[in-house]
Amino acid sequence: MLTFNHVSDSTLFIIILAPLFSKWWGSKYNPGASIKYGIGLSLIGIGFGALAIGSAGIVTGDTTASVSMIWLIIAYLMHTMGELCISPVSLSYVSKLVPGRMIALMFGIWYIALAIGNKTAGKMGEQVSTIQEDHSMSYFFMIFTIIPIGIGIIAMILQPVMKKLMHGV
Repeated sequence: MLTFNHVSDSTLFIIILAPLFSKWWGSKYNPGASIKYGIGLSLIGIGFGALAIGSAGIVTGDTTASVSMIWLIIAYLMHTMGELCISPVSLSYVSKLVPGRMIALMFGIWYIALAIGNKTAGKMGEQVSTIQEDHSMSYFFMIFTIIPIGIGIIAMILQPVMKKLMHGV
């Protein structure tokens, strides 16, 4: 039986890809923070797009289905690359942009925001059956394809404004 373990295989992607992203961030081709966020969100959207394509053959209302594992691997790869664009960059900018006396507080707020996001994701995941019965599983994943890509494009468009607001950081 072939299984895909999220913890070990996404960790493998991180181990393989982190040095490449680190090299990219250290090169002359290093994009600004908003571009990195936009790329990261777009990659996450593309990962959900792979799940939407993979689940397109699932009939509305089915309780079980068989889908190729390649769609899950592509989703994990895209989500890992998106995470490598968002998480380290955001933590770095929290430490750079926040006054020294407030760093601990802002990191706490950062992690509270992550907790709220995870709780919201769980609540959305609870709706998968309802959405799948009314529409399709592909529709459910397409929601999470369009929203991050849209926000990612907005983040990239706002790069000049964000760069100005960061005063050279």
